[in-house]
Amino acid sequence: MNGYNPARKIRVLHVITRLEKGGAPSVLLETLQRSDSNQFEYHIATGVAREQEKDMISYARGIGFQVFAIPSLVRDINPFLDMNALLRLYFLIRNGRYDIVHCHTSKGGFIGRLAARLANVRVIVYSPHGDIFEGYFGKVKICFFIWLEKLATRFTDKIITLTKSGIEPYLKLGIGEQSQFDYIYNGIDIKTLEKRKVNRVQKRQEIGVENDCFLVVTAGRLVPVKGHAYLISALTQIVTEIPNIKLVFLGDGELKDALLEQAKALGLESHVLFLGMRNDVPEVVSCSDLFVLPSINEGFGVVLLEAMAMKCPIVATNVGGVPEVVLDGETGILVPPRDPAQLANGIVKFLRDQSLAKQMSENGYQRLKACFSIEDAVSKTECLYKELLERKNQRT
Repeated sequence: MNGYNPARKIRVLHVITRLEKGGAPSVLLETLQRSDSNQFEYHIATGVAREQEKDMISYARGIGFQVFAIPSLVRDINPFLDMNALLRLYFLIRNGRYDIVHCHTSKGGFIGRLAARLANVRVIVYSPHGDIFEGYFGKVKICFFIWLEKLATRFTDKIITLTKSGIEPYLKLGIGEQSQFDYIYNGIDIKTLEKRKVNRVQKRQEIGVENDCFLVVTAGRLVPVKGHAYLISALTQIVTEIPNIKLVFLGDGELKDALLEQAKALGLESHVLFLGMRNDVPEVVSCSDLFVLPSINEGFGVVLLEAMAMKCPIVATNVGGVPEVVLDGETGILVPPRDPAQLANGIVKFLRDQSLAKQMSENGYQRLKACFSIEDAVSKTECLYKELLERKNQRT
């Protein structure tokens, strides 16, 4: 690769396994849209979403980004496809003459960094978007991923975690050195989100929820690591104290049928609604009484920021980066993971004490404005890019 020329735009390639609605892909696009196009040129290399309706490749191209679709870049381990993805990324990076390759999530993070190293890219950056050391895979698979992470850190200039506390699990496992890590909080467009507040009564009618009942909302993929089964178990305790309650699930996933069966087996079907994937999550949250995040592992939880923007009280599990987003007893209530009783207690406490709920939601809104704006996230990312390139310049 040629040396970095500060007189031209900095060319950055982002590598991510899938560019689909929600999670890391949505955060990435939100950030790139607000970048300084006078200084940076961003391209994206991505796999293809399994469900076409979730794919955001066309959307990304429509807003002006060059996107390279690599179908062989998949989440699951597949030696043949993985080698194909590695080779395609290598030639793409070499021909694209990128100054920086920024890789996202574990699978795209490893293959992308290896391809960038083989192509002799000046700066290689990695954003895990949360660790996979708990709640995702069995022990053997996790050990294998840890080994891959250790290998890839040898040719990684910077690892960006979502929170400060997110650095510690990597260092404890011997992945990288302290100097390789930095953290940048996710950010959201607060002003735009605030405009999405809707009429409480009308929105509730639209989703089939009575106005005189308590509406509790959770959002996320219906997969084991999100802990939804514990939330349904908690509901058995909640309804004995607060019968007029509806629990709404926003999102879809492999556990939908199992969660429906669990609710029916517990006699809770009249208290539970599964609304699937939706584009109006902030609107639904804005008309709810409480937002709950029952995850077993959570790198950050961008949906928590959306709840804070809507001044919606939050009960969440004390896992991953959540304690840096929600301050226990100040901006929300944090409870242990896998503990339906404590989860139920937190929910009931807020629903019974509306003044407490209102005060903490206001505190959360103020913290959101101070710490989690999209402008800050963009500025810190671009400053880090420049700093890393300048360091490499000084060494050559």
